[in-house]
Amino acid sequence: MLVCAGCGARFPVLRGVPVLINDENSVFRIEDYRNDDGYGGASAYGGSADHTSGLKRAYRNFARRLSEAPVPGSGFDPMAEILRQQPDARILVIGAGERRHAGNVTYTDVAFARNIACICDAHDLPFEDGAFDAVLAEAVLEHVCDPQRVVAEIIRVLKPEGFVYAVTPFLQPVHMGAYDFTRFTYLGHRRLFRQFDDLGSGMVGGPGYSAIHLFRNLVLSLSDRPTIRSVLRLGALLVTYPLRYLDPLLFRTESSYNAACAVYFFGRRRATPIPDREIIGLFRGR
Repeated sequence: MLVCAGCGARFPVLRGVPVLINDENSVFRIEDYRNDDGYGGASAYGGSADHTSGLKRAYRNFARRLSEAPVPGSGFDPMAEILRQQPDARILVIGAGERRHAGNVTYTDVAFARNIACICDAHDLPFEDGAFDAVLAEAVLEHVCDPQRVVAEIIRVLKPEGFVYAVTPFLQPVHMGAYDFTRFTYLGHRRLFRQFDDLGSGMVGGPGYSAIHLFRNLVLSLSDRPTIRSVLRLGALLVTYPLRYLDPLLFRTESSYNAACAVYFFGRRRATPIPDREIIGLFRGR
């Protein structure tokens, strides 16, 4: 059991992991984690969280390889850039899942996963002001109720010239069920991080990858029966797999931003936010 020195709140340590959830503000409840009814998102990560076996596990692994295969031409390595500029950087990863990075990294999530320092809600990060040199939030902001509040927390825990890296969907169907709230255009994402100077931004998956997601969900809409949906999903993944190889060509056009699958932003914290009048001038697309 951990006790907050400031307010006296008590937090359990379960499976060796502190559960630092703010019960008053979060959609998650500490009690659910005690009863093994906490957020089950980790089941989507695969690896240690996937307890299926036999043909079902083989199907999941094959489908995962098809759906998560690298997108040619869209790579950007934020960790390499952060460590290049600041080799001793202290880095916070929000929504870590099964991700692993080199360097001095603190991993957090709302579900039990490998090597996480604590379970916490990104709306209330349990860290002191200015505790980190960089924060990473990949595929996180679509799953939070209030992205503006989460970004405010990121700013709070960052040092004055700290780095942020975020990847957030634009044209993607719902995933992770009820824990899916928001999508961002390139410009909307840029405005979300208006307290940062742009060191690198763009697409993660272009129109080709968007088409894969949308066609798969079009086919899945034909049935609500799990067995049929499994067959439909695999068929759609096989049929649409080649579309991802269009993206390296499409990335060359500004028009591709109008149908990006997801967008990324890498920036350094600035003293004042960029005014909306200037944000409008940062539009990319046609």
